[in-house]
Amino acid sequence: MKIFLGLITVGVLISIVLSAWILRELESVKTDMTVRNQEISTAVVELKKLAATRPSTPPTPPSPQNVKVSVDDDPIKGDPKAPVTIIEFSDFQCPFCKRFYDQVLPSLDKEYISTGKVRLVFRDYPLEFHKNALPAAIAANCAQEQGKYWGVHDFLFENPDKLDTASILSSTDQLNLNREKFEKCLNDKSKETEINKDFQEGQLYGVRGTPSFFIGKTEDDQNEMTGVYIRGAQPFQAFKAEIDKLLAQK
Repeated sequence: MKIFLGLITVGVLISIVLSAWILRELESVKTDMTVRNQEISTAVVELKKLAATRPSTPPTPPSPQNVKVSVDDDPIKGDPKAPVTIIEFSDFQCPFCKRFYDQVLPSLDKEYISTGKVRLVFRDYPLEFHKNALPAAIAANCAQEQGKYWGVHDFLFENPDKLDTASILSSTDQLNLNREKFEKCLNDKSKETEINKDFQEGQLYGVRGTPSFFIGKTEDDQNEMTGVYIRGAQPFQAFKAEIDKLLAQK
């Protein structure tokens, strides 16, 4: 009898443990599904906004496999004479651009940019429905005048809650910027004109969303590049495949 009661007790305990484990697993699955649904919802909202702002009669872009793109006078990360050029059209408030910054750029920098094989050119493409994208782009361009572009570029992507002008101004000491010169530059309309030029040229090249990239061999004058179009926050391997192919060419 005692043995029988012991077995029943063990069975009950096992049932309780299994039930608790199953409940934990269900909660974990529920949490994962909630996170995934939030990511999907964010992506859907971004795509809807992008579709709403797309011109009804956009310029006809060149073939995506043979696009001649200007470097303009935009900031360059890496050796200006590197054999391969990546031209990025980006938006500081775009979550997909931040994903590229967080997940892909570190590997690109380590393997190709820091080793002198690739130079990265950043061109502005602030989307209309991102209210802080333009102020952030102006701030980065103003920082370039003080030789601090890439520091501010990194700060903006790493602090998506500080893209407005007031927040950026309050961070000038942290960014080692001369506040007086920086504030004067922020009120200079020529910076917005330059950013709009990037945006308009991007449309001519076929850019319709951010981030967008063009990858090709650096030409002799270093001011233009003919390359292929890579759209969206693609994984590192997508960039690596194209870069290695170009580096293998004589």
